[in-house]
Amino acid sequence: MKKLLLGIGLLLAVFTLSACHRHTLARGELEPIPSFDPPEAPPKIALVLGGGGSKGLAHVGVIRELEEAGIHPDLIVGCSAGALIGALYADDPDIDRLEELLLNLKRKDLLDFSLFSSRFGVVKGNSLKAFLQENLHAHSFDGLKIPLVVVATDLHTGELLELGAGPLVPALCASSAVPGVFKPVSYLGRFLVDGGAVDPVPVRVAKKYGAQVIIAVDVGERLSDTEIVHFFGIVKRGLEISYRQLSKEAAREADILLQMNFQGFGMFSDEQNLEIYEQGRAKARELLPRIEQIISERVTDYTEDHAPRWLLFK
Repeated sequence: MKKLLLGIGLLLAVFTLSACHRHTLARGELEPIPSFDPPEAPPKIALVLGGGGSKGLAHVGVIRELEEAGIHPDLIVGCSAGALIGALYADDPDIDRLEELLLNLKRKDLLDFSLFSSRFGVVKGNSLKAFLQENLHAHSFDGLKIPLVVVATDLHTGELLELGAGPLVPALCASSAVPGVFKPVSYLGRFLVDGGAVDPVPVRVAKKYGAQVIIAVDVGERLSDTEIVHFFGIVKRGLEISYRQLSKEAAREADILLQMNFQGFGMFSDEQNLEIYEQGRAKARELLPRIEQIISERVTDYTEDHAPRWLLFK
């Protein structure tokens, strides 16, 4: 009942703001999106990290297991939470630091809720922006140690945009701007929202750049089996169905899909960080023999020269 009343309160606040303000998300003068400059040689191993809010911490567990097995991606593609974690790792491929930074993270560190900040979202996004600016060394994509592409959605055209060049933080904020929660991000004359609206597990992007092996991680929840008792439950179920179908279609082209089986985890909960991380590790350990088999079959002399440039110069 408390959640229902809170939801009704949020909805009334949004309606009130809509009635009081006439601001619109009008497009500005469009500027070209900087193009990702792929490596000369096709990537040997691409790691695709899907969206999922706090459940993205499973990505950290997967990366830990891959590192311990000597498997290092030379391309990362991310959406939403996967974009954030992918960027932090691509900036500084130190799994110990990544775990220390993220496993104790609290919701308040990233989410600055304010019902009256904008009628386009209840989270301003300033806290997320500040967190990224504080913890990323690179200011642009070309400063990253591992090539990275993140995806965002153009709110006006519905187009999925690939962001892999230019300023880093605005692109990450755009990729993770959950519609209706975060304000859309203004980017080169466009308003962008979470890439998960179109492609929550962007395997096709990795395939486009010729990756020899694509490892994809889907951290979305399976359909809940709870009884629907109010209209928020209907909205939630509709979003769950849409996400599951989109991610199922997208992930079909992955060579290895690590499909998490979460249920009952809140999108922005911070109470189960360690459990989510451990589930990521467990899933990676379960599929590791298959991952190693596919790599040995498809990547020539992988055991001899698999270390990417960033690892050689650490």
